[in-house]
Amino acid sequence: MDLPSVSKESIDVVSTKFDKIIADVSERMNYLIQQTCQSAERHHEQCVTVADEATWEMDRLRTIIERCDEIELEFAKIKRIGEIVKEFKNRVSYLEKRV
Repeated sequence: MDLPSVSKESIDVVSTKFDKIIADVSERMNYLIQQTCQSAERHHEQCVTVADEATWEMDRLRTIIERCDEIELEFAKIKRIGEIVKEFKNRVSYLEKRV
């Protein structure tokens, strides 16, 4: 089977078209890579922002919990003082009855 002869001009045209297609694909691929990197960077920045906000909120909640613990201790002290006052009143009452 004989292959048809191909002229140099035909090969040059096909080669030029192929180079153009490769250049277009390469350009599109570079564009998509750039867009992907920008999207990933934006997403990363959003994640960092969310993480920073969550950390701030956790710190704020820890502070609130610490304050609640302090208030709880103060209420316990007040309760104990009330018990002591009651005991003193009972003693005074007892002593008054003895006199």
